[in-house]
Amino acid sequence: MEAGTPELGGAARAFAIAAATAILFNTVLACVKDAHKPLQIFMASLTGSDWTTQGIADVALFAFLGLILWKSNLTKNIRPAGIIFSLAGTTIIAGAGLFAWYALY
Repeated sequence: MEAGTPELGGAARAFAIAAATAILFNTVLACVKDAHKPLQIFMASLTGSDWTTQGIADVALFAFLGLILWKSNLTKNIRPAGIIFSLAGTTIIAGAGLFAWYALY
């Protein structure tokens, strides 16, 4: 680590990578359930709304993956710049993907 470079704790690194993963998962799930109506109906049957079920799945993935990554120290060598890049990149990709999906669908 270079002098003056900010350091992130293990939990921050782990949950940032979990957030990036959950962002992509949310985007893929939104497109898949719109394209596959039986999945949308099934998800709606679980909580009364497919969007509620999707939100619960997103939060569960985020929490589960964040805890796994944190406890396993798999993210200990990722630099802060890599974390920022992964979060920004996945957010841009997800936003563009959702825009394209709903513009064309």
